[in-house]
Amino acid sequence: MEWVIKNKLRGVDEVISDMRKFNKDEQKKIILESHKRCEALGIKKNRVLSRKIITSQELQKKLKQNKELVVNTSLFMNGMCDFTKNTKCLWILTDMEGCILNVIGDEDILREAFKLKVFPGAYMNEQSIGTNAMSIALMNNLPVQVSGEDHFLNSYHRWTCSAAPIRNGIGEIIGVLDLTGYSECVNSHTLGMVVASANAIEKILEFKNYNAIKKERKLAKRLLNNQAIYTFDKIIGKSKKITNAVEYAKKISDSNSTILITGESGTGKEIFAQAIHNYSQRKDMPFIAINCGALPSNLIELELFGYEDGAFTGAKKGGNAGKFEMAEGGTIFLDEIGEMPLDMQVSLLRVMEEGVINRIGGCKQILLNVRIIAATNKDLKEEVSKGRFRKDLFYRLNVLPLHVPSLRDRKEDVPLLVEYYMKKASKRLNKRIVDIDENSMENLKQYEWTGNVRELENVIELTVNTEKLPEEFCYSKVYEINIENTVFKQNTQIGNMNLELLEKNHIINVLHNFKGNITLAAKVMGIGRNTLYRKIQKYHIMCSEIENYIVLKR
Repeated sequence: MEWVIKNKLRGVDEVISDMRKFNKDEQKKIILESHKRCEALGIKKNRVLSRKIITSQELQKKLKQNKELVVNTSLFMNGMCDFTKNTKCLWILTDMEGCILNVIGDEDILREAFKLKVFPGAYMNEQSIGTNAMSIALMNNLPVQVSGEDHFLNSYHRWTCSAAPIRNGIGEIIGVLDLTGYSECVNSHTLGMVVASANAIEKILEFKNYNAIKKERKLAKRLLNNQAIYTFDKIIGKSKKITNAVEYAKKISDSNSTILITGESGTGKEIFAQAIHNYSQRKDMPFIAINCGALPSNLIELELFGYEDGAFTGAKKGGNAGKFEMAEGGTIFLDEIGEMPLDMQVSLLRVMEEGVINRIGGCKQILLNVRIIAATNKDLKEEVSKGRFRKDLFYRLNVLPLHVPSLRDRKEDVPLLVEYYMKKASKRLNKRIVDIDENSMENLKQYEWTGNVRELENVIELTVNTEKLPEEFCYSKVYEINIENTVFKQNTQIGNMNLELLEKNHIINVLHNFKGNITLAAKVMGIGRNTLYRKIQKYHIMCSEIENYIVLKR
Protein backbone atom coordinates (compact mmCIF):
# COMPACT_ATOMS: atom_id res chain seq x y z
CA MET A 1 0.00 0.00 0.00
CA GLU A 2 2.79 2.46 0.90
CA TRP A 3 4.51 1.78 -2.42
CA VAL A 4 1.28 2.58 -4.25
CA ILE A 5 0.87 5.83 -2.35
CA LYS A 6 4.42 6.93 -3.06
CA ASN A 7 4.21 6.15 -6.74
CA LYS A 8 0.63 7.06 -7.56
CA LEU A 9 0.19 10.21 -5.47
CA ARG A 10 2.19 13.35 -4.97
CA GLY A 11 2.87 14.99 -1.61
CA VAL A 12 4.35 12.11 0.41
CA ASP A 13 6.54 14.55 2.38
CA GLU A 14 3.43 16.44 3.41
CA VAL A 15 1.77 13.17 4.46
CA ILE A 16 4.65 12.26 6.76
CA SER A 17 4.79 15.78 8.17
CA ASP A 18 1.08 15.79 9.04
CA MET A 19 1.24 12.31 10.57
CA ARG A 20 4.11 13.31 12.83
CA LYS A 21 2.15 16.29 14.12
CA PHE A 22 -0.66 14.10 15.36
CA ASN A 23 0.44 11.17 17.58
CA LYS A 24 -1.85 8.71 19.35
CA ASP A 25 -1.73 10.44 22.73
CA GLU A 26 -2.81 13.75 21.19
CA GLN A 27 -5.55 11.96 19.28
CA LYS A 28 -6.96 10.35 22.43
CA LYS A 29 -6.93 13.71 24.20
CA ILE A 30 -8.74 15.47 21.35
CA ILE A 31 -11.34 12.68 21.06
CA LEU A 32 -11.99 12.80 24.82
CA GLU A 33 -12.48 16.58 24.69
CA SER A 34 -14.86 16.12 21.75
CA HIS A 35 -16.94 13.59 23.72
CA LYS A 36 -17.24 16.07 26.58
CA ARG A 37 -18.45 18.78 24.22
CA CYS A 38 -21.01 16.39 22.69
CA GLU A 39 -22.41 15.64 26.13
CA ALA A 40 -22.59 19.36 26.88
CA LEU A 41 -24.46 19.86 23.59
CA GLY A 42 -27.04 17.29 24.69
CA ILE A 43 -26.34 14.86 21.84
CA LYS A 44 -27.67 11.37 22.68
CA LYS A 45 -25.39 8.38 22.07
CA ASN A 46 -28.29 6.39 20.67
CA ARG A 47 -29.01 9.06 18.09
CA VAL A 48 -28.88 7.71 14.53
CA LEU A 49 -29.20 10.66 12.15
CA SER A 50 -27.46 14.01 11.77
CA ARG A 51 -29.17 16.90 13.52
CA LYS A 52 -28.82 19.02 10.40
CA ILE A 53 -29.83 17.92 6.90
CA ILE A 54 -30.49 20.70 4.40
CA THR A 55 -33.11 20.68 1.65
CA SER A 56 -32.39 19.84 -1.98
CA GLN A 57 -32.63 23.51 -2.90
CA GLU A 58 -30.16 24.48 -0.19
CA LEU A 59 -27.83 21.69 -1.30
CA GLN A 60 -27.82 23.01 -4.87
CA LYS A 61 -26.78 26.38 -3.49
CA LYS A 62 -23.99 24.70 -1.51
CA LEU A 63 -22.77 22.81 -4.58
CA LYS A 64 -22.73 26.03 -6.57
CA GLN A 65 -20.75 27.81 -3.87
CA ASN A 66 -18.22 24.96 -3.82
CA LYS A 67 -18.26 24.25 -7.55
CA GLU A 68 -14.49 24.44 -7.97
CA LEU A 69 -13.88 22.03 -5.07
CA VAL A 70 -16.56 19.55 -6.20
CA VAL A 71 -15.62 19.54 -9.89
CA ASN A 72 -11.87 19.24 -9.37
CA THR A 73 -12.26 16.62 -6.63
CA SER A 74 -14.84 14.36 -8.26
CA LEU A 75 -12.52 12.90 -10.91
CA PHE A 76 -9.87 12.19 -8.30
CA MET A 77 -12.42 10.61 -5.94
CA ASN A 78 -13.68 8.38 -8.75
CA GLY A 79 -10.14 7.23 -9.41
CA MET A 80 -9.52 6.49 -5.74
CA CYS A 81 -12.86 4.72 -5.54
CA ASP A 82 -11.67 2.35 -8.27
CA PHE A 83 -8.48 1.91 -6.26
CA THR A 84 -10.42 0.89 -3.09
CA LYS A 85 -13.06 -1.13 -4.94
CA ASN A 86 -14.42 -4.21 -3.09
CA THR A 87 -12.91 -3.04 0.21
CA LYS A 88 -16.34 -2.01 1.58
CA CYS A 89 -15.30 1.64 1.85
CA LEU A 90 -16.83 4.92 0.83
CA TRP A 91 -15.27 8.29 0.06
CA ILE A 92 -16.88 11.44 1.48
CA LEU A 93 -16.24 15.07 0.60
CA THR A 94 -17.51 17.87 2.86
CA ASP A 95 -17.27 21.63 2.64
CA MET A 96 -15.58 23.82 5.24
CA GLU A 97 -18.67 23.62 7.49
CA GLY A 98 -18.91 19.83 7.39
CA CYS A 99 -21.80 19.60 4.90
CA ILE A 100 -21.46 16.50 2.69
CA LEU A 101 -21.05 17.46 -0.97
CA ASN A 102 -20.28 14.07 -2.49
CA VAL A 103 -20.33 10.40 -1.45
CA ILE A 104 -19.12 7.46 -3.57
CA GLY A 105 -18.10 3.91 -2.76
CA ASP A 106 -19.03 0.22 -2.73
CA GLU A 107 -22.73 -0.42 -3.12
CA ASP A 108 -23.23 -2.34 0.14
CA ILE A 109 -21.73 0.28 2.42
CA LEU A 110 -23.35 3.10 0.44
CA ARG A 111 -26.75 1.52 1.08
CA GLU A 112 -26.04 1.31 4.81
CA ALA A 113 -24.67 4.86 4.90
CA PHE A 114 -27.76 6.22 3.18
CA LYS A 115 -29.94 4.53 5.81
CA LEU A 116 -28.06 6.63 8.35
CA LYS A 117 -28.64 9.69 6.14
CA VAL A 118 -24.94 9.94 5.33
CA PHE A 119 -25.50 11.56 1.96
CA PRO A 120 -25.09 14.99 0.30
CA GLY A 121 -26.77 17.68 2.37
CA ALA A 122 -26.15 16.04 5.76
CA TYR A 123 -23.79 17.77 8.19
CA MET A 124 -20.94 15.79 9.75
CA ASN A 125 -19.71 18.48 12.13
CA GLU A 126 -19.56 17.89 15.87
CA GLN A 127 -22.72 19.86 16.69
CA SER A 128 -24.76 17.78 14.24
CA ILE A 129 -23.48 14.21 14.54
CA GLY A 130 -21.03 14.10 17.44
CA THR A 131 -17.42 12.92 17.40
CA ASN A 132 -16.16 11.60 14.06
CA ALA A 133 -13.05 11.97 11.92
CA MET A 134 -14.51 14.71 9.72
CA SER A 135 -15.57 16.88 12.66
CA ILE A 136 -12.17 16.57 14.36
CA ALA A 137 -10.30 17.29 11.11
CA LEU A 138 -12.38 20.44 10.68
CA MET A 139 -11.88 21.66 14.25
CA ASN A 140 -8.17 20.91 14.51
CA ASN A 141 -6.98 21.34 10.92
CA LEU A 142 -5.18 18.00 11.14
CA PRO A 143 -5.70 14.49 9.75
CA VAL A 144 -7.24 11.95 12.11
CA GLN A 145 -8.55 8.39 12.26
CA VAL A 146 -11.56 7.69 14.49
CA SER A 147 -12.44 4.04 15.01
CA GLY A 148 -15.21 2.11 16.76
CA GLU A 149 -16.22 3.50 20.15
CA ASP A 150 -14.19 6.64 19.58
CA HIS A 151 -17.29 7.76 17.66
CA PHE A 152 -19.78 9.41 19.98
CA LEU A 153 -22.85 7.82 18.38
CA ASN A 154 -23.41 4.10 18.90
CA SER A 155 -24.57 3.71 15.29
CA TYR A 156 -21.05 4.49 14.07
CA HIS A 157 -19.20 2.05 16.33
CA ARG A 158 -18.66 -0.59 13.64
CA TRP A 159 -16.99 1.95 11.36
CA THR A 160 -13.51 3.48 11.11
CA CYS A 161 -13.28 6.95 9.56
CA SER A 162 -10.03 8.46 8.26
CA ALA A 163 -10.23 12.16 7.38
CA ALA A 164 -7.86 14.91 6.27
CA PRO A 165 -8.49 18.62 5.67
CA ILE A 166 -8.23 20.11 2.18
CA ARG A 167 -6.60 23.53 2.31
CA ASN A 168 -6.33 26.41 -0.13
CA GLY A 169 -3.13 28.20 -1.09
CA ILE A 170 -2.96 30.18 2.18
CA GLY A 171 -3.65 27.23 4.47
CA GLU A 172 -7.36 27.80 5.08
CA ILE A 173 -9.63 24.73 5.24
CA ILE A 174 -12.01 24.58 2.29
CA GLY A 175 -13.21 21.01 2.83
CA VAL A 176 -12.51 17.56 4.23
CA LEU A 177 -11.82 14.27 2.46
CA ASP A 178 -12.86 11.13 4.35
CA LEU A 179 -12.57 7.39 3.75
CA THR A 180 -15.05 5.41 5.85
CA GLY A 181 -15.30 1.63 6.06
CA TYR A 182 -15.99 -1.30 8.32
CA SER A 183 -13.32 -1.42 11.00
CA GLU A 184 -12.19 -4.91 10.02
CA CYS A 185 -11.48 -3.67 6.47
CA VAL A 186 -9.33 -0.69 7.51
CA ASN A 187 -5.61 -0.84 8.31
CA SER A 188 -2.97 1.51 9.66
CA HIS A 189 -2.05 2.79 6.20
CA THR A 190 -5.55 4.04 5.39
CA LEU A 191 -5.09 7.46 6.99
CA GLY A 192 -1.83 7.96 5.13
CA MET A 193 -3.61 7.27 1.86
CA VAL A 194 -6.35 9.80 2.71
CA VAL A 195 -3.82 12.50 3.64
CA ALA A 196 -1.90 11.87 0.43
CA SER A 197 -5.16 12.05 -1.52
CA ALA A 198 -6.15 15.33 0.14
CA ASN A 199 -2.71 16.71 -0.63
CA ALA A 200 -3.02 15.63 -4.27
CA ILE A 201 -6.38 17.41 -4.47
CA GLU A 202 -4.75 20.55 -3.07
CA LYS A 203 -2.13 20.33 -5.82
CA ILE A 204 -4.87 19.97 -8.45
CA LEU A 205 -6.69 23.03 -7.09
CA GLU A 206 -3.44 24.98 -6.86
CA PHE A 207 -2.63 24.16 -10.49
CA LYS A 208 -6.16 25.10 -11.61
CA ASN A 209 -5.98 28.37 -9.70
CA TYR A 210 -2.55 29.13 -11.14
CA ASN A 211 -3.88 28.62 -14.67
CA ALA A 212 -6.97 30.70 -13.86
CA ILE A 213 -4.78 33.54 -12.55
CA LYS A 214 -2.61 33.33 -15.66
CA LYS A 215 -5.72 33.46 -17.81
CA GLU A 216 -7.08 36.45 -15.87
CA ARG A 217 -3.76 38.26 -16.14
CA LYS A 218 -3.62 37.53 -19.86
CA LEU A 219 -7.17 38.83 -20.26
CA ALA A 220 -6.39 41.90 -18.17
CA LYS A 221 -3.31 42.58 -20.28
CA ARG A 222 -5.35 42.12 -23.42
CA LEU A 223 -8.04 44.49 -22.14
CA LEU A 224 -5.40 46.99 -21.10
CA ASN A 225 -3.82 46.79 -24.54
CA ASN A 226 -7.25 47.50 -26.02
CA GLN A 227 -7.71 50.67 -23.99
CA ALA A 228 -6.25 54.14 -24.32
CA ILE A 229 -4.80 55.27 -20.99
CA TYR A 230 -3.43 58.70 -21.90
CA THR A 231 -5.43 61.93 -21.95
CA PHE A 232 -4.47 65.46 -22.97
CA ASP A 233 -3.65 66.44 -19.40
CA LYS A 234 -0.82 63.87 -19.51
CA ILE A 235 0.92 65.85 -22.26
CA ILE A 236 3.47 67.92 -20.35
CA GLY A 237 4.36 71.38 -21.60
CA LYS A 238 3.35 75.04 -21.75
CA SER A 239 5.25 76.13 -24.84
CA LYS A 240 3.30 77.66 -27.70
CA LYS A 241 4.10 74.79 -30.07
CA ILE A 242 2.87 72.03 -27.78
CA THR A 243 -0.22 73.92 -26.58
CA ASN A 244 -1.15 74.69 -30.20
CA ALA A 245 -0.77 71.01 -31.07
CA VAL A 246 -2.98 69.99 -28.14
CA GLU A 247 -5.68 72.54 -28.99
CA TYR A 248 -5.72 71.45 -32.62
CA ALA A 249 -5.87 67.77 -31.59
CA LYS A 250 -8.87 68.49 -29.35
CA LYS A 251 -10.69 70.21 -32.22
CA ILE A 252 -10.31 67.22 -34.55
CA SER A 253 -10.97 64.55 -31.91
CA ASP A 254 -14.65 64.03 -32.69
CA SER A 255 -14.23 63.95 -36.44
CA ASN A 256 -14.48 60.57 -38.18
CA SER A 257 -11.88 61.67 -40.73
CA THR A 258 -8.49 59.99 -40.75
CA ILE A 259 -5.68 61.64 -38.79
CA LEU A 260 -2.01 61.44 -39.76
CA ILE A 261 0.32 62.27 -36.87
CA THR A 262 3.88 63.16 -37.86
CA GLY A 263 6.91 63.81 -35.73
CA GLU A 264 10.33 62.48 -34.83
CA SER A 265 10.81 59.30 -32.82
CA GLY A 266 10.22 59.83 -29.12
CA THR A 267 7.99 62.90 -29.41
CA GLY A 268 4.88 61.11 -28.09
CA LYS A 269 2.79 60.43 -31.18
CA GLU A 270 0.95 57.50 -29.59
CA ILE A 271 0.17 59.60 -26.52
CA PHE A 272 -1.54 62.10 -28.81
CA ALA A 273 -3.42 59.27 -30.55
CA GLN A 274 -4.70 57.90 -27.23
CA ALA A 275 -5.60 61.38 -25.99
CA ILE A 276 -7.59 62.05 -29.17
CA HIS A 277 -9.47 58.78 -28.69
CA ASN A 278 -10.24 59.55 -25.05
CA TYR A 279 -11.44 63.05 -25.95
CA SER A 280 -13.81 61.73 -28.62
CA GLN A 281 -17.25 60.13 -28.47
CA ARG A 282 -15.53 56.78 -29.07
CA LYS A 283 -13.76 56.91 -25.69
CA ASP A 284 -15.74 53.99 -24.24
CA MET A 285 -14.92 51.77 -27.22
CA PRO A 286 -11.66 49.91 -27.98
CA PHE A 287 -8.39 51.58 -28.87
CA ILE A 288 -6.31 49.09 -30.85
CA ALA A 289 -2.68 49.88 -31.65
CA ILE A 290 -0.48 48.02 -34.11
CA ASN A 291 3.11 48.79 -35.04
CA CYS A 292 3.37 48.33 -38.81
CA GLY A 293 7.15 48.24 -38.61
CA ALA A 294 7.37 45.57 -35.93
CA LEU A 295 5.67 42.74 -37.83
CA PRO A 296 7.00 40.67 -40.75
CA SER A 297 5.28 41.63 -44.00
CA ASN A 298 3.58 38.23 -44.27
CA LEU A 299 1.91 38.67 -40.86
CA ILE A 300 0.59 42.23 -41.13
CA GLU A 301 -2.42 41.19 -43.22
CA LEU A 302 -3.34 38.44 -40.74
CA GLU A 303 -3.01 40.87 -37.82
CA LEU A 304 -5.11 43.58 -39.45
CA PHE A 305 -7.84 41.53 -41.11
CA GLY A 306 -7.87 38.20 -39.24
CA TYR A 307 -8.51 34.81 -40.81
CA GLU A 308 -11.12 32.08 -41.09
CA ASP A 309 -10.90 28.51 -39.84
CA GLY A 310 -8.71 26.46 -42.19
CA ALA A 311 -7.31 29.51 -44.00
CA PHE A 312 -3.82 28.04 -43.70
CA THR A 313 -1.98 25.18 -42.03
CA GLY A 314 -1.94 25.76 -38.29
CA ALA A 315 -4.78 28.28 -38.36
CA LYS A 316 -6.61 28.61 -35.05
CA LYS A 317 -9.80 26.55 -34.91
CA GLY A 318 -12.75 28.83 -35.48
CA GLY A 319 -10.57 31.51 -37.03
CA ASN A 320 -9.35 34.72 -35.47
CA ALA A 321 -10.53 38.33 -35.53
CA GLY A 322 -8.12 40.94 -36.82
CA LYS A 323 -7.28 44.32 -35.32
CA PHE A 324 -9.91 46.12 -37.41
CA GLU A 325 -12.67 43.87 -36.05
CA MET A 326 -11.35 44.25 -32.51
CA ALA A 327 -11.48 48.04 -32.91
CA GLU A 328 -15.14 48.05 -33.99
CA GLY A 329 -16.81 51.25 -32.81
CA GLY A 330 -13.51 52.65 -31.61
CA THR A 331 -10.11 53.64 -32.95
CA ILE A 332 -7.32 51.75 -34.69
CA PHE A 333 -3.86 53.30 -34.41
CA LEU A 334 -1.46 52.39 -37.22
CA ASP A 335 1.96 53.32 -35.87
CA GLU A 336 4.98 53.56 -38.21
CA ILE A 337 2.66 53.52 -41.22
CA GLY A 338 5.63 54.48 -43.40
CA GLU A 339 7.08 50.99 -42.84
CA MET A 340 4.05 49.22 -44.32
CA PRO A 341 4.91 47.13 -47.44
CA LEU A 342 3.50 48.39 -50.75
CA ASP A 343 1.28 45.34 -51.34
CA MET A 344 -0.25 45.81 -47.89
CA GLN A 345 -0.80 49.49 -48.64
CA VAL A 346 -3.12 48.44 -51.48
CA SER A 347 -5.21 46.32 -49.09
CA LEU A 348 -5.40 49.12 -46.53
CA LEU A 349 -6.44 51.61 -49.21
CA ARG A 350 -9.27 49.32 -50.29
CA VAL A 351 -10.52 49.01 -46.71
CA MET A 352 -10.47 52.78 -46.29
CA GLU A 353 -12.36 53.32 -49.54
CA GLU A 354 -14.99 50.59 -49.09
CA GLY A 355 -15.34 50.51 -45.30
CA VAL A 356 -15.39 46.70 -45.24
CA ILE A 357 -12.90 43.90 -44.68
CA ASN A 358 -12.66 40.23 -45.59
CA ARG A 359 -10.93 37.82 -43.28
CA ILE A 360 -8.14 35.84 -44.95
CA GLY A 361 -9.69 32.69 -46.40
CA GLY A 362 -13.23 34.03 -46.03
CA CYS A 363 -15.90 35.34 -48.37
CA LYS A 364 -18.07 37.27 -45.93
CA GLN A 365 -17.68 41.04 -45.96
CA ILE A 366 -17.56 42.67 -42.53
CA LEU A 367 -18.81 46.26 -42.32
CA LEU A 368 -16.56 48.52 -40.27
CA ASN A 369 -17.17 51.47 -37.99
CA VAL A 370 -13.60 52.34 -37.07
CA ARG A 371 -11.73 55.62 -36.85
CA ILE A 372 -8.18 55.42 -38.26
CA ILE A 373 -5.25 57.32 -36.77
CA ALA A 374 -1.86 56.74 -38.40
CA ALA A 375 1.57 57.96 -37.34
CA THR A 376 5.02 58.15 -38.88
CA ASN A 377 8.45 59.64 -38.26
CA LYS A 378 9.13 59.67 -41.99
CA ASP A 379 8.52 62.36 -44.59
CA LEU A 380 5.77 60.55 -46.50
CA LYS A 381 5.86 63.07 -49.35
CA GLU A 382 9.49 62.16 -49.91
CA GLU A 383 8.62 58.46 -49.60
CA VAL A 384 5.94 58.95 -52.26
CA SER A 385 8.41 60.69 -54.59
CA LYS A 386 10.82 57.76 -54.20
CA GLY A 387 8.07 55.22 -54.91
CA ARG A 388 8.12 53.71 -51.42
CA PHE A 389 4.66 54.91 -50.41
CA ARG A 390 1.45 55.11 -52.43
CA LYS A 391 0.33 58.64 -53.25
CA ASP A 392 -3.38 57.72 -53.09
CA LEU A 393 -2.97 56.16 -49.64
CA PHE A 394 -1.03 59.21 -48.43
CA TYR A 395 -3.91 61.51 -49.38
CA ARG A 396 -6.42 59.14 -47.75
CA LEU A 397 -4.44 59.23 -44.52
CA ASN A 398 -3.48 62.90 -44.51
CA VAL A 399 -7.01 64.31 -44.21
CA LEU A 400 -6.32 65.79 -40.77
CA PRO A 401 -2.55 66.28 -40.40
CA LEU A 402 -1.16 66.74 -36.89
CA HIS A 403 2.51 67.48 -36.23
CA VAL A 404 4.05 66.81 -32.82
CA PRO A 405 7.00 69.19 -32.25
CA SER A 406 10.44 67.91 -31.35
CA LEU A 407 11.81 68.64 -27.88
CA ARG A 408 14.50 70.98 -29.24
CA ASP A 409 11.67 73.06 -30.75
CA ARG A 410 10.12 73.55 -27.31
CA LYS A 411 13.12 73.86 -25.02
CA GLU A 412 11.15 75.87 -22.48
CA ASP A 413 9.24 72.68 -21.62
CA VAL A 414 12.39 70.81 -20.53
CA PRO A 415 12.22 71.88 -16.83
CA LEU A 416 8.58 70.75 -16.59
CA LEU A 417 9.42 67.42 -18.22
CA VAL A 418 12.45 66.94 -15.98
CA GLU A 419 10.31 67.55 -12.89
CA TYR A 420 7.60 65.18 -14.12
CA TYR A 421 9.93 62.31 -15.05
CA MET A 422 12.04 62.82 -11.93
CA LYS A 423 8.99 62.34 -9.70
CA LYS A 424 7.80 59.41 -11.79
CA ALA A 425 11.16 57.60 -11.69
CA SER A 426 11.68 58.39 -8.01
CA LYS A 427 8.33 56.86 -7.09
CA ARG A 428 8.73 53.79 -9.30
CA LEU A 429 12.32 53.06 -8.26
CA ASN A 430 11.80 54.09 -4.63
CA LYS A 431 14.78 56.43 -4.79
CA ARG A 432 15.28 60.07 -3.86
CA ILE A 433 14.71 62.98 -6.22
CA VAL A 434 18.02 64.39 -7.49
CA ASP A 435 18.49 68.16 -7.28
CA ILE A 436 19.50 69.83 -10.55
CA ASP A 437 21.14 73.24 -10.34
CA GLU A 438 20.27 76.15 -12.60
CA ASN A 439 23.32 75.80 -14.88
CA SER A 440 22.77 72.08 -15.36
CA MET A 441 19.11 72.70 -16.15
CA GLU A 442 20.21 75.23 -18.77
CA ASN A 443 22.49 72.57 -20.26
CA LEU A 444 19.55 70.18 -20.42
CA LYS A 445 17.50 72.83 -22.21
CA GLN A 446 20.24 73.53 -24.78
CA TYR A 447 20.96 69.87 -25.53
CA GLU A 448 19.89 68.67 -28.99
CA TRP A 449 17.71 65.74 -27.76
CA THR A 450 17.70 63.71 -30.97
CA GLY A 451 15.70 61.07 -29.11
CA ASN A 452 13.27 63.75 -27.92
CA VAL A 453 11.12 63.21 -24.81
CA ARG A 454 11.95 59.51 -24.72
CA GLU A 455 15.67 60.27 -24.51
CA LEU A 456 15.08 62.87 -21.80
CA GLU A 457 13.05 60.36 -19.78
CA ASN A 458 15.86 57.81 -20.06
CA VAL A 459 18.47 60.36 -18.93
CA ILE A 460 16.34 61.28 -15.91
CA GLU A 461 15.83 57.61 -15.02
CA LEU A 462 19.60 57.12 -15.24
CA THR A 463 20.01 60.16 -12.99
CA VAL A 464 17.63 58.77 -10.36
CA ASN A 465 19.29 55.34 -10.47
CA THR A 466 22.82 56.72 -10.07
CA GLU A 467 21.69 59.65 -7.89
CA LYS A 468 23.58 62.12 -10.07
CA LEU A 469 23.09 63.83 -13.41
CA PRO A 470 25.41 62.54 -16.18
CA GLU A 471 28.62 64.59 -16.24
CA GLU A 472 28.09 66.11 -19.68
CA PHE A 473 25.06 68.02 -18.34
CA CYS A 474 26.79 69.30 -15.20
CA TYR A 475 29.14 71.93 -16.65
CA SER A 476 29.02 75.54 -15.50
CA LYS A 477 29.65 78.54 -17.73
CA VAL A 478 33.27 77.55 -18.25
CA TYR A 479 33.93 73.86 -18.90
CA GLU A 480 36.62 71.47 -19.97
CA ILE A 481 36.38 68.22 -21.87
CA ASN A 482 39.44 65.97 -21.94
CA ILE A 483 39.46 63.28 -24.61
CA GLU A 484 42.63 61.37 -25.48
CA ASN A 485 44.89 64.09 -23.99
CA THR A 486 43.16 66.81 -26.03
CA VAL A 487 41.72 69.67 -24.03
CA PHE A 488 38.74 71.58 -25.35
CA LYS A 489 38.16 74.92 -23.64
CA GLN A 490 35.33 77.30 -24.19
CA ASN A 491 34.90 80.50 -22.20
CA THR A 492 31.44 81.55 -23.34
CA GLN A 493 27.97 81.83 -21.95
CA ILE A 494 25.82 78.68 -21.75
CA GLY A 495 23.58 79.92 -24.53
CA ASN A 496 26.54 79.84 -26.95
CA MET A 497 27.79 76.37 -26.02
CA ASN A 498 28.96 74.09 -28.79
CA LEU A 499 25.98 71.72 -28.89
CA GLU A 500 27.66 69.30 -31.26
CA LEU A 501 30.61 69.01 -28.89
CA LEU A 502 28.21 68.46 -26.01
CA GLU A 503 26.38 65.76 -27.93
CA LYS A 504 29.64 64.07 -28.91
CA ASN A 505 30.74 64.01 -25.29
CA HIS A 506 27.34 62.64 -24.24
CA ILE A 507 27.67 59.78 -26.75
CA ILE A 508 31.18 58.98 -25.54
CA ASN A 509 30.01 59.03 -21.91
CA VAL A 510 27.04 56.72 -22.57
CA LEU A 511 29.19 54.32 -24.61
CA HIS A 512 31.71 54.33 -21.80
CA ASN A 513 29.01 53.55 -19.20
CA PHE A 514 27.80 50.59 -21.25
CA LYS A 515 31.29 49.42 -22.24
CA GLY A 516 30.70 50.07 -25.90
CA ASN A 517 27.40 48.19 -26.18
CA ILE A 518 25.70 50.00 -29.07
CA THR A 519 22.26 48.47 -28.44
CA LEU A 520 22.10 49.51 -24.78
CA ALA A 521 23.59 52.94 -25.45
CA ALA A 522 21.07 53.65 -28.22
CA LYS A 523 18.22 52.52 -25.96
CA VAL A 524 19.26 54.86 -23.16
CA MET A 525 19.62 57.75 -25.60
CA GLY A 526 16.20 57.03 -27.09
CA ILE A 527 17.50 56.62 -30.65
CA GLY A 528 17.94 53.71 -33.04
CA ARG A 529 21.20 51.80 -33.44
CA ASN A 530 21.65 53.01 -37.00
CA THR A 531 21.20 56.61 -35.86
CA LEU A 532 23.86 56.09 -33.20
CA TYR A 533 26.25 54.58 -35.75
CA ARG A 534 25.76 57.62 -37.98
CA LYS A 535 26.53 59.98 -35.11
CA ILE A 536 29.66 57.99 -34.21
CA GLN A 537 30.83 58.44 -37.81
CA LYS A 538 29.74 62.08 -37.89
CA TYR A 539 31.77 62.97 -34.80
CA HIS A 540 34.67 60.66 -35.73
CA ILE A 541 34.45 58.93 -32.37
CA MET A 542 37.32 56.46 -32.08
CA CYS A 543 37.57 53.44 -29.80
CA SER A 544 40.60 55.04 -28.17
CA GLU A 545 38.38 57.86 -26.95
CA ILE A 546 36.35 55.47 -24.83
CA GLU A 547 37.91 53.93 -21.76
CA ASN A 548 37.74 50.30 -20.63
CA TYR A 549 36.93 48.65 -23.94
CA ILE A 550 38.74 47.91 -27.16
CA VAL A 551 36.09 47.67 -29.88
CA LEU A 552 32.54 48.93 -30.16
CA LYS A 553 30.19 46.12 -29.21
CA ARG A 554 27.01 45.56 -31.13
